[in-house]
Amino acid sequence: MKAQPAIELRRKGAAVCLLAAPLLMLAGDVLRYWTGAHRAWLVMVKFSFALFVGAALAVVHLTRNRADRTGLAGGALAVVGCLAGSGIVTANAIYGSINGAGLEETAMRAIEAALRADGIYSYLFLYPLPGLAFPVGFLVLSYALVRAQVVAAAAVGALALGALLFPVGRIGGFEWAVMGSGFGMSVGLTLVALRVLGMSAGEWGRAGEVGGTGAAQASRASDGRMAEA
Repeated sequence: MKAQPAIELRRKGAAVCLLAAPLLMLAGDVLRYWTGAHRAWLVMVKFSFALFVGAALAVVHLTRNRADRTGLAGGALAVVGCLAGSGIVTANAIYGSINGAGLEETAMRAIEAALRADGIYSYLFLYPLPGLAFPVGFLVLSYALVRAQVVAAAAVGALALGALLFPVGRIGGFEWAVMGSGFGMSVGLTLVALRVLGMSAGEWGRAGEVGGTGAAQASRASDGRMAEA
């Protein structure tokens, strides 16, 4: 019985991350697009990446018995992508500030020379690549959810679509894809969150077992019979 409050806390925490992460990112993108509030967008997106770590771990938990390796691979990629994504948006903000400072050509050349001397230019050329781990990770997690059969197909489809549109919008610079990615991931992860909130603490603890909720109920019934005996 002592474990129940801890399990319940993890279940609710997972649901909060699943709900808040994509919605916060989508809200930041909408705010940036309509009002030009880039500083608020930066803060909101960085917080959303932190929450996406919890969301990815929640999906890993849901898929741990039927699609354990796939879920772990997707979760690992998603976490790497979250870390990289947070660094990328920060680097872009710094780069934008330098460009917007209106520095004279001599000062800009001095900055470029310092970056080349430290080898940072090559890093800036390659730094977007780890960010691709974010959409790839959630695509793999979508496949893990299909194998685990713990959520509806609509949730998986929306999540996969959002993950596919993520690099199209962020790298390609298409605002429709940025918004579509945020909307797709919000719908998909919200449906996953509702599934988590609909579970009892025991079901959450045994999530993803073969046979799904039915297996969890059979396990509880078996436990009850053993206790009576």
